[in-house]
Amino acid sequence: MIPIEWVDICSLSPGLRPSTRLIALMKRMTTIIFQTLEKGWNMAKCSLIDMKVEFGVTPSGEIVLADVIDNDSWRVWPHGDKRMQLDKQFYRDMKDVTQEALLQLISNYEKVMNLTAEFNAPIISRVVIIMGSVSDQTYCDKIVTACKKLGLTTIMRVCSAHKSTTEVLEMVSEYESDKIPTVIIAVAGRSNGLGPVLAGNSSLPVINCPPVGADWASIDLWSSLRTPSGLGCSTVMGADEAALAAAKILAQNDHMLYGRILTDQLHNYMAIYRGDINMQKMI
Repeated sequence: MIPIEWVDICSLSPGLRPSTRLIALMKRMTTIIFQTLEKGWNMAKCSLIDMKVEFGVTPSGEIVLADVIDNDSWRVWPHGDKRMQLDKQFYRDMKDVTQEALLQLISNYEKVMNLTAEFNAPIISRVVIIMGSVSDQTYCDKIVTACKKLGLTTIMRVCSAHKSTTEVLEMVSEYESDKIPTVIIAVAGRSNGLGPVLAGNSSLPVINCPPVGADWASIDLWSSLRTPSGLGCSTVMGADEAALAAAKILAQNDHMLYGRILTDQLHNYMAIYRGDINMQKMI
């Protein structure tokens, strides 16, 4: 990522001093804005070179983006080639403005308008949750809920690696064959053969999320963690963590999902930030 050009703090209200902590917050927000847009432009085979943003302050004292982000705010080079720039930098650099240059500028803006319109186009991907038994559905429902919050499409299936091995291999083959980006979340308690068997016989990423209870957790968990070599499946604890782990894998080719993850991380940071500010006020 190329650094942000600048962050404008001139619009801060008189009662809000631009402290080091506040500037750090704006830099973090700016980086997230840039990374999200950069990902979108990368999907359009363009390089976002740099950009500017401006911040304002709400009546409640919250820092917010207070600027329009458009073709006046950034530099965009298709395929990373400056000669093909789509922003108005070439126009700024001209000594003499010509009618031909104005037409080129209009053409550039139209191209950017058409390209950015595609940013909202949904990326087709999915999370397939395979449970070893219908008794695991309540736990799987929690994973589905967490996935939906991130905008992930989910499918739930039931199959056992121990009791219906042939069928479970046919099932994963079905999701490999249509070329839709897919992450498998395997939910199996007790002796978890489901996740390792899926991972050992598929190129799809597999995440073990065993619904271990308090009584047998310390024993059952090892069947998800200590697996044979050459499988490459990971193990997480908790429905929310399984959904987030799947989202991070799929976000590599989905800028909207990528942006949601960064936004959630910012919200986590903001909760700590506000907690610290409130604590200082109390002291």
